[in-house]
Amino acid sequence: MLARLFLLAVVIGLLAGAFLILSPRSPGWEVTADAPLVIGGYGDNFSYSGKGVRPLSGSLSFTYEPEAHTGVISASLVTTAESGTLQLGAGEALSGEIILSGRIAPTDRIVADTDIHGDTGLWGPELPRVHAILAGTGTFDLLVDGKPVYTDMVGEWSLEQALHQPDGSIRKSGLYYSPLLRDKTGFADPDRLEFDLIVHSPAADQGNNPPYTIVLHLVFTHVAIEHRPAD
Repeated sequence: MLARLFLLAVVIGLLAGAFLILSPRSPGWEVTADAPLVIGGYGDNFSYSGKGVRPLSGSLSFTYEPEAHTGVISASLVTTAESGTLQLGAGEALSGEIILSGRIAPTDRIVADTDIHGDTGLWGPELPRVHAILAGTGTFDLLVDGKPVYTDMVGEWSLEQALHQPDGSIRKSGLYYSPLLRDKTGFADPDRLEFDLIVHSPAADQGNNPPYTIVLHLVFTHVAIEHRPAD
């Protein structure tokens, strides 16, 4: 009898161990977003006044596993009559179905629950100081209608408090943001979230802002945090 009970306990233990091994690991970050805006175009990819900010059709999915320090960012976009073509560079106009396929590698920089931009020294002053729930870098490929157009683009992304007003501008009390402002705070809305994504080529172009030959700046204005790691 004791032998049978011991054998039963061993079997239960083995089954429990197998279940733990085979069960998927609890996910890290999972974020979805839609209602994207394209911010400006060649020459000015920040458009603080909102001029040149247009809505697109599309969505974004983001996953990040902190323990492995790896993740995936996928954005699917479609240009519309309202958005027009996307001016990514001098003479570079894109339209149709656009896919951004991004990957976060262990070598990429990730910060969590901290302020970025403005005068923080994290990222640049091209945007106001804003609190980021999670922000980092990655590498992106861009496809148009299923065909690769740009590969290994540099990407900067952030899940952050919203900077953009409904008209696409960045302003407070009627004052549009400028990197020249001494006070770079107070532009963010702590009650809303945005997912900000800037991808650009490694090659430089001083006629563009930021100064790269190819730049695409997107802001997804409806954001849902589907899952986040336990503290």
